[in-house]
Amino acid sequence: MEAKKFIKDLIKEGKHFYYKGNVFHAEKLFIVNSVIAWVVARAKTGEFDRSQVKNYLNVVSAFLKGGIDIFWEDGTLYVQKLKDTTKKEL
Repeated sequence: MEAKKFIKDLIKEGKHFYYKGNVFHAEKLFIVNSVIAWVVARAKTGEFDRSQVKNYLNVVSAFLKGGIDIFWEDGTLYVQKLKDTTKKEL
């Protein structure tokens, strides 16, 4: 799947972005777009196999659901698990 189509599908879902006035806010979608484009490029060159692509898509899915954070730093993609801040009854 191409990055552009993937992002368009997410926009069609109507999640992960909002408008405020005439400004489009979509921080997660910008990050997802960069990750998907990066993964697709590596898959096309054979650097990533199907299993690796699937793993990155799972990471993107977890990011969109709010379970993890992903970010770029100096050209390296980092994944960080977010702390569970919900109170649990013992």
